[in-house]
Amino acid sequence: MKLQISHQTNYYYGELAQRSVQYIRMTPMQLPHQIIHKWDVMIPKVATNLKDGFGNNWLTLSRNEAHNNLQMQASGIVEINTDTERLEDMPHVPYLLFTVQTPLTKCSEEMREFAAPYLEKPTLDSLKSMANALIMKMPFVKDVTNVGTTAAESFAIRAGVCQDHTHVFVGMLRDKQIPARYVSGYLYDETENHMASHAWAEAWLDGFWYTFDISNQAFQPNSHVYVAIGRDYLDTAPVRGVRMGGGYENLYSLVLVSKLA
Repeated sequence: MKLQISHQTNYYYGELAQRSVQYIRMTPMQLPHQIIHKWDVMIPKVATNLKDGFGNNWLTLSRNEAHNNLQMQASGIVEINTDTERLEDMPHVPYLLFTVQTPLTKCSEEMREFAAPYLEKPTLDSLKSMANALIMKMPFVKDVTNVGTTAAESFAIRAGVCQDHTHVFVGMLRDKQIPARYVSGYLYDETENHMASHAWAEAWLDGFWYTFDISNQAFQPNSHVYVAIGRDYLDTAPVRGVRMGGGYENLYSLVLVSKLA
């Protein structure tokens, strides 16, 4: 299935920023089940193109002139194999790395108690059951969390978005030393377009990575475009950086994903 993707992100600052450095992850990964036919990222000036330790494409944008906004447009065509059921490991990133908790995924006692019945003898079916129970326990609700909300905090308030569902699920698995990783990217949904990039979890079982999209209860990557893989949101954030000055900022983001005939 070929998908046309457009991702527009605009930051507007309340004051002039004198300097800024931004790390931009808006380029899909080349994977066995995912082919990048065309991709462009338009940003204010030439950036350095690198790969991080997880193999994610990473643009470093440095601006030393005064500016009051940051505008980025990523777009292209990606083809995914809709028959893909699971992913093989990447040799340059040992799967055991994803058993280590981060501040965003650390498991609370409440999360541990919730997960216990499903992780006593973890299987693909038991993890799917846990994913289903999690969305019932913690419905998708916008504007109650932010990018700094931890798994324990979002689980405690019983609500969150895809990022929170992924942090909670990953945190519960890692607490039992089951490798679990955070994935960010784009989701094709024929009924609607998502206003932002998407996030889902993957768990290492029987020598393969299996998809657990908690928010959509999807367990195969047949509608998912992989942009970045990491331990949590901070490893995969589309834009992350620092600036000198600028005051408060407003963010406008729009993602459009459509199927090509």
